[in-house]
This record gives sequence, structure tokens and C-alpha cells, in this order.
Amino acid sequence: DFQCGLYAKVPIEPNCTLGFHEHHGETETYYILSGKGLYNDNGTEVEIGAGDVTYCAPGEGHGLKCLGDEPIEMIALILYE
Repeated sequence: DFQCGLYAKVPIEPNCTLGFHEHHGETETYYILSGKGLYNDNGTEVEIGAGDVTYCAPGEGHGLKCLGDEPIEMIALILYE
């Protein structure tokens, strides 16, 4: 069974970063609503934008930097194991 730890719309302003962090005993998924960013998936960086989904498994890490002049708006979902 999973329990929800967070389900929220999260903005990241231009030139701002949701710093690299690890998840233990939980997962985190981002659904990008608008904007574009540079997603750090355990040290591998990829550009993401509207419609993209990311997933961070327990024991892994991730981060997200806003690119461009438009904020990133996303839905973040944390589920506890």
C-alpha cells in the first residue's frame, strides 16, 4: 500500500532551482504543466517541458532547474512505500 505524502501544484520561477535531493522510503513524480527545465535524474540532465513526466524511485535522487523566462508549473506527487 502507498500513502500520499504530497500532491500539489508547484511553481519554479525563472533562474530558480529545486535542488538535487534523494528520496528514501518514498517516490516522487513530476507532471510538467508549462514551462521548460533541466531535470537532473541521478546526475543525468535532460530538458523537459509541458506534458513530460518524471519519476524518482526510492533511494534515487533528482532536481529541476527552470530554463527560460517562463516559470515551470508542475504537479508533484510523493507516495510513501
